[in-house]
Amino acid sequence: MSRPLRLNAWRWAASVVLALGLASAVGSAAQAKPPTTRERQRIEIVVRSSRTASMFSRLTIDSPTLILRNAQTGSLPEQRADCYTDLEVGIRDADGKETRYRLERSGHLWDEAAGRLLRLSADASKRMLGYAEALRREHYGALMDWSEARLIVKRKSTFTITDLESGLSFRVQRRAGSDHADVQPMTTEDSKTMKEIYGGAWSWDRRAIIVSKDRTRIAASMNGMPHGGDGIPGNGFKGHFCVHFLGSSSHRSDTPDPAHQLMVYQAAGQLRSYFASASPGVMAINFAEAVARKDIEMLQLLWPEASAERFEELNRLLERLESLTIKRTRVTKTEELADELSASVTLPLQIRLRDRGTLQSELRFEFVRSAPRLPWRIAGVSSDHSSLIP
Repeated sequence: MSRPLRLNAWRWAASVVLALGLASAVGSAAQAKPPTTRERQRIEIVVRSSRTASMFSRLTIDSPTLILRNAQTGSLPEQRADCYTDLEVGIRDADGKETRYRLERSGHLWDEAAGRLLRLSADASKRMLGYAEALRREHYGALMDWSEARLIVKRKSTFTITDLESGLSFRVQRRAGSDHADVQPMTTEDSKTMKEIYGGAWSWDRRAIIVSKDRTRIAASMNGMPHGGDGIPGNGFKGHFCVHFLGSSSHRSDTPDPAHQLMVYQAAGQLRSYFASASPGVMAINFAEAVARKDIEMLQLLWPEASAERFEELNRLLERLESLTIKRTRVTKTEELADELSASVTLPLQIRLRDRGTLQSELRFEFVRSAPRLPWRIAGVSSDHSSLIP
């Protein structure tokens, strides 16, 4: 599945092709063809919401000379490389050899494998950042408050949901819901597609999705569990499921559900800004959600100051983890910590490990900031079980 588009950013004459697609064939989508060694030198920028995502957006620069001119190679400690976690840049030389980089937020290219930084000129860095942001806007949905989104996905209206991880899409109808949208798949085929997204079993797990209505693409989150009333006979779905948008809440609370909001921001490609504005309680829940999803890149965004050894410990935990459930907990409102420079959060969990079975555990978080209006940072994470996080 591809949609070519030519861009002329900054009036640059180089040929740039933008395509949306899937890493593997899905439905009627065509499989992306790997480049051959005979193709000419080029740069490819690829956006995925995670490194395991099948859905991707790709931008190809067929004449990369202006980008690479005057580029210099240097070294930089890996922990100092502040990179986009959802972007990968591949540079293919005239002999067909490809080197993969991460794009730094300064516009330079970081070679993780070799531990080297490719420093671009100021103009080339600006162009790379511009192309990257254009591609990310094409890939993700727009953040839209529920008060506005509900006027687009009105009751009884139909729209398309696309799962950001798998790239699978299906049609739904909004049936009800005032604090969020209660929707149902339109047909049995739509229900089958939704169940496929959830690995063949209905689940309360939240997933980042794009809601498409006419020409509007909105960042949203869904769960995958049929519940409540049944409104479309014969669609193979006994009940409805929930779709949340920015600022929407559940039936039982006036406060937005942190797990749904996490997925809304992921669907918008704005996790970094979300974490920068989050309270310690919300950050702690997001950390546990990232562990449950085994999303190491999300954990790196949440805890950029953590050492390489800390992430090795987390990786070992993720390899053993079978499930993690966050028990009900009160989230401290931001205004309650308005003047504080430190905060502690204890998060009760139920964790199932491959080698230990089910454990009732707690994660303890320490947060700091240097001024009241600055973002909170994780200063430390510990557990009451040394087998989890020492």
